[in-house]
Amino acid sequence: MFVTEIRPLNKKKSRILFDDGEDLVLYNGEIRASRIKEQEELPDEVYEKLAGEVLTKRAKHRAMYLLLGQMRTKKELEDKLRKDGYPERAIEEAVSYVESFHYIDDRAYVEQYLAGSGAKKGKKAVLYALAQKGVDRELVESVLEEQEDARDEYELAKSAAFAKLGTPHRLDEKEYRRAAGFLMRKGFGSSEIRRALEEYQDSADKEF
Repeated sequence: MFVTEIRPLNKKKSRILFDDGEDLVLYNGEIRASRIKEQEELPDEVYEKLAGEVLTKRAKHRAMYLLLGQMRTKKELEDKLRKDGYPERAIEEAVSYVESFHYIDDRAYVEQYLAGSGAKKGKKAVLYALAQKGVDRELVESVLEEQEDARDEYELAKSAAFAKLGTPHRLDEKEYRRAAGFLMRKGFGSSEIRRALEEYQDSADKEF
C-alpha cells in the first residue's frame, strides 16, 4: 500500500490516502507509532493490523455509541460509520456485531416510526420517508399491511383535513385545491383525499 497523502482532519486525527483509492482515519499518535509517511510504502501487515483489527474494534465501539443516542436503520449506521472514515471491512463487521445483539432492527424501526412521526402520514409519505433511510420497501409494506386495521388511511386523511381546515365549511375551488395538495404532500391517495374533503364539507352542511 503506497501512501500518497496524510491529510490532517483536526488536532488529533488525520486521513491516510493510498494510491489505490483506499483511505484510513487514524489518530496522529498511531500514525507516528506505525511510521506511516507520505510517498512511502506501507507494509501489508501494518495495513492489515490497522484496518482489520484496530479500526474494526473501534468501529464496533463507535456503532454501539451511535445507537445509544437514537435508533437507526442499518443504512443510516453504515453511512455514519463511512462518514467517520472507517474502511468497508470494519463497517461490515461492526454492523454485523450490533445486529447480532438486535441493536439495529429495521422492522422495529419501521414499527417505531409508524407509532411516532409516521402515525399521521399517508402510506406514500411513509414509504418515501423510510426509503430515504434505506429501509427495504417490501419490509415497510409488510408492516403497513400488518397494521392495516389500526392505520385507516381514510380516517387519517380526514383527521388531517379537519385539523388543517378548522371549522367545517364549504370549500371554494381554490381552497379545495390547496387542501388536496396539503393532503397529497402528507402521502394520502386520491381516493382518501376525495372522501376526506367530502366528509369535511358534508359536516358543514350537517351543522345547519
